[in-house]
Amino acid sequence: MEVLEISIPEFEAKTGKEDSLFQDLHVVFKVVTRATSASSTTHNLSTWRRYREFDLLRYYFTVVFPEIVVPPIPIKKMNFTWDAMGLDPFETAFLEERMAGLEVFLERVSVHPVLRANEMFHLFITEDTSFMERTNATKFAEKADSRIKSGIASLRIKKMDQRFSGTVQYCDSFATTTRAVKGHSKTLCDVQGTLSKRYEELGNTLSAWAEDEKDIPDQLSSAGKQLTSTSEAAAECLSAIEQKFIQPFQEYCLYADALRSVARHQLLLQYDLEQTEEALSTKAYSKDEVTHEREDQISFGKLAARVFAGDASKGARLSAIQKEIDALELSSQQQLEGLNKFTASALQELDVFYSQKSADIRAFWLSYIRQQIAKQTKALSAWTSVRDTFKDISSSH
Repeated sequence: MEVLEISIPEFEAKTGKEDSLFQDLHVVFKVVTRATSASSTTHNLSTWRRYREFDLLRYYFTVVFPEIVVPPIPIKKMNFTWDAMGLDPFETAFLEERMAGLEVFLERVSVHPVLRANEMFHLFITEDTSFMERTNATKFAEKADSRIKSGIASLRIKKMDQRFSGTVQYCDSFATTTRAVKGHSKTLCDVQGTLSKRYEELGNTLSAWAEDEKDIPDQLSSAGKQLTSTSEAAAECLSAIEQKFIQPFQEYCLYADALRSVARHQLLLQYDLEQTEEALSTKAYSKDEVTHEREDQISFGKLAARVFAGDASKGARLSAIQKEIDALELSSQQQLEGLNKFTASALQELDVFYSQKSADIRAFWLSYIRQQIAKQTKALSAWTSVRDTFKDISSSH
């Protein structure tokens, strides 16, 4: 099996028409793939993709492979949101964050045994122009079940699989908790950012004060520089925390929707099976009623038969009902087989996710903790130097 190494090293802002700078202004990301075969033969590929193409690829995966926990992609921010928040959709920092998130998506797809083997994925990393056209030509969107997004609360499922109903509940809790963690971490970063600015202001104040103090200008100036450098180091650490923890963690929160989609699909398959079984039970009752009715007996079934099928004989009605029963039994058998197959695959996917989740969360937090320790260590070092500087003042003056 080929080993795929995928990266997105750069992006470009482009316009659809050369005669107008603002006509269809959009951003494209360069997708670079290094494919190494079992015989160690290497092929290098590259193509440019817009965000909407990433979005289409993921949507295709969720519809065609509903049993798979499809990795999320960064949220698409609409123009009115940019305006309201004062964000520029073509700002370098914003695009770098999006680029990193899209790269993680492709990396996760490239190691999934089913997704990586899919034809549309190979088109995505190789074909510049035909990917969207050929993907839409599969008419995959017609297979999408609109009930997945609307939820299952309104459905009366008799034999609900607790492994999947529990997953839906877990997703709600997971989404709430991860959003809270992200929010608190962002707030902490904002507070630390404000503190960093105060370090800079205090450092500048001490440096200015040094000009007025003729006896201890060197010490005050040194202390000011130490605090100013602490501010710069803290800003770098906060930037790293934003890029390596908060943004990736925010995108990881979107896994809740992917898990919820898989679980809901299984529950909907169970619901459809139960509906078929209920219809089958109704038809079996109708057959039993017709079988045991007397020729002079007037029943609802007989009246209905006379209205909709003329004065059909008892045998003809039994034959018609039996055909419906046969069709429902076949449908029920196929639905049960489909449900069992989906359940087995989905449970395997969920197990893989939960196992990987532990490793991912561990990596997120270790990265976050390392950055926080580095920030606090630099602050402690600076304050230690400032302390020693002021100790020199008391001993020499």
